Amino acid sequence: MTQTMTLPKKKSRNIEIDGTKYRWLTSKRNDTIFLSIETQENPQQLLQAFFEPHNSYTKNLENKWQKIKQGVSITPKLVRQVITHGLANGWKPNNNSKQVFYFHTWETDKIIPQLASLKPNEKRVKDIVIEQISDLRFDFSLDSQWRKKLFNAEVRQRFLSPSNYHAFSKKVKDCSLQFLVFNAGWTDYGFIILGIKSVEFPDIVMYTVNNPEII
Repeated sequence: MTQTMTLPKKKSRNIEIDGTKYRWLTSKRNDTIFLSIETQENPQQLLQAFFEPHNSYTKNLENKWQKIKQGVSITPKLVRQVITHGLANGWKPNNNSKQVFYFHTWETDKIIPQLASLKPNEKRVKDIVIEQISDLRFDFSLDSQWRKKLFNAEVRQRFLSPSNYHAFSKKVKDCSLQFLVFNAGWTDYGFIILGIKSVEFPDIVMYTVNNPEII
């Protein structure tokens, strides 16, 4: 991806650090927050950081998880931290580079200030789901019973993982979260693609590639 234009002055905000003035702008897409930063004078390399929302949830009257509040807000303090972190890790805002400098969510999570504490009935359920599905990709890949079941299943046939599955974290069990596992198809090299999807948050799905000759 290349930088084709500077940030619009009317929509962006200004901040000054160590005598250098910067312009920053936020946008949101599919719950991901995009933070774009450049220098005000002679902007060259754009810095773009991605933030996951870390929303708080609580159970509603239908016993479903309902979003309560946004756990991450882009404040001048956070922008200052991103700029400082970027400058210390390779961002060259005044270099004649058309390559955007990225900080992805696994990097920006380290920059985010301490999140606000939760009330007793609130949980960051989506964070728990993402963490668990990421681990489940490896757990199901090493589970011979599930491998056999999924390798012989029809493509896209969903299986509900048991609530007492040994790989589930305590946080997952406490929240009564459920996951669907399925055969997502095959690669051109004959490897099987396994998918794991959240029941409560269908937009969260991850995949792993496995060799069907190894059971």
